[in-house]
Amino acid sequence: MAFNLLWWRSRSQEPVTEAAAAPLTTPPRSGFEFGIPPGGLTEYNQGLGVATQTDRRSMMTQLFEAFLACPWAWSSVNAIARTITAGGLVTDWVNPDGDGDAEQPQKPENVLALERLLAYCNPREDIRQLLRSTIADLLVFGDAYIEVVWWLGVPVALYTLDSPAMLPIADEHGEISGYVQITDNQQRAEFAPHEVIHISLDAPRSGVFGISPTQAAMLPITAWLFAAATLKETYRKGNPPNVHADLPRDNSPAEINRWTQQYMVRNVGPRNIGNPVVTKGGGTIKELQHTRITEALATLDQKRDEILACYGVPPAEVGVIESGNIGGGTGESQRKTYETNTCDPIGAILLEKLVYALVTKGFGITGWTLKFPKVDMRDSKVIEEIREKRIRTGQWTLNRARADIGEPPVEGGDVPMFLDAQHAFAWRDVVAYVQATIAAKLRGTGLDPGEPADEDRPIQLVRTSEPVDPANDQGEPDDDQPGPPELVDPTGKKTVPDDDQDEKPDESYRRFTAWHRDYSARRAEALETLPRVAA
Repeated sequence: MAFNLLWWRSRSQEPVTEAAAAPLTTPPRSGFEFGIPPGGLTEYNQGLGVATQTDRRSMMTQLFEAFLACPWAWSSVNAIARTITAGGLVTDWVNPDGDGDAEQPQKPENVLALERLLAYCNPREDIRQLLRSTIADLLVFGDAYIEVVWWLGVPVALYTLDSPAMLPIADEHGEISGYVQITDNQQRAEFAPHEVIHISLDAPRSGVFGISPTQAAMLPITAWLFAAATLKETYRKGNPPNVHADLPRDNSPAEINRWTQQYMVRNVGPRNIGNPVVTKGGGTIKELQHTRITEALATLDQKRDEILACYGVPPAEVGVIESGNIGGGTGESQRKTYETNTCDPIGAILLEKLVYALVTKGFGITGWTLKFPKVDMRDSKVIEEIREKRIRTGQWTLNRARADIGEPPVEGGDVPMFLDAQHAFAWRDVVAYVQATIAAKLRGTGLDPGEPADEDRPIQLVRTSEPVDPANDQGEPDDDQPGPPELVDPTGKKTVPDDDQDEKPDESYRRFTAWHRDYSARRAEALETLPRVAA
């Protein structure tokens, strides 16, 4: 196998000077791609005169040096890369029905082969390191390249490729026919299109190459570097005052130069802080203005905010603690905005390329995909409060909450409950609980709950006796109350006319009294099993 890999890497090394005809899988396009000169992109012609009127390698070197020199660019790029890859890269089953209750099928052999590739992509990097490097290349250079090593028709290894050293070979329409790598040491390698995964960020005018946030932030990064360099020189010289020296008229130029050199040696620098400025012969020294350290620091903060805005990273994500945070929203809202507007789009671009190159083309997998698992970065107290609220309102059962924290189930923990400071009941008993509560509240009022006509109408009240004082009510029936009961609504209006008491009840009244006896029995049983609410 090693011999064959060496043979595969020792292919023809002749220069590629023009784009070869790519195999047609779709009808050829008619439009031309922005930034590609006549004749297409070749090994010796990579975007000359595009945007910056310079060659691409020089611009990539400038972006890399700015990224290394500016700590806020470095922090932003690493924050985004680490957030996206915090959960790693895993396979995920695509449920065709969209039903969350469907059981995941057993992983087929090609999915297991893909997982083995992700578990060991190359001897030097794991998949998290490889993806972090890829995302860093995207954010610094606008393009990232991953080498795919094939063996017997399937990918067996993944490697990162240096973005500034990669040269896409394309025709005037942007159709890629190959890649050439030329390193700073003039090492050269050729790749077929299927051997390289090319990821690009969005560009306003499209094109083969993307535009990175580092390129968009070059102006504030440059201003920040100059302000930082000014402060560095100021403190290196011991923060000297800006003075004007008025030497005597008869001093020669040589004497003036000698006095200036003595001043730089004796008065400038950290070790000379506090040394007096000494002149003789009528010379005078006046301070023109105080050093503007505060203004330089404010400039650094302003340019820092502009840099973070270009990358789309909240200050808290790079260790900047804002006081007051006026108008900036809460920390959680900033985090959600950061994940939705910055991390998720970049992760989606990367996943789309990986899925097409590895899942679809590499292993021929259908019904499965790749994803970046979400990592819950909320405060543990917030998570526990949300979990407790779900249990108390019955959205979660106790056993589901215990499974969420890795604890075994308990007996009776599969029943949804409603819990608060005064009430506790299972949701399956909510109707009986409400009826018992209403009955308890009506105790001593001479009213009993009646049967509702339908689900959209409230329970009506039945007058069975005159109101009594609850304190004196011993539970005995009032025998002096004549006549049949009356149906009244909560406003007190009678719904059954008070006819002559000697008149024989009609059929509807007999049905009502039969229902009322049955309801009274059920109410008494409910009151024995549920807590009785005081009137």
